[in-house]
Amino acid sequence: MRKLLLTFVLPLILLFSQQGAVVHELSHLTDAIARAAAGEGSSGQQAGDLQCEACLAFAHLAGVATAHVAHPALLSFSFAVPENEAPVFIAADAPTARSRGPPRLL
Repeated sequence: MRKLLLTFVLPLILLFSQQGAVVHELSHLTDAIARAAAGEGSSGQQAGDLQCEACLAFAHLAGVATAHVAHPALLSFSFAVPENEAPVFIAADAPTARSRGPPRLL
């Protein structure tokens, strides 16, 4: 029963947390629009050491559930196994002995 409950609850938690991330990003957008309407000169970005804690909390949800579907042309893609054929190359004979090497007996 617990496993069945987790099967239904975990996707709902993921859905709600991703919705929370989107709502939080929209709040940044509305803050930037309000600052622009008020005529403030700052760009609305925080300094590098001052980051939004909620953005950091929602950062791990960016790539959790990606919609990756295989292209239909790739589903029917297969490799053909080649039949055994005669080799195209002809083996060379062993090289003849030459007198360039060191002497066998000293």
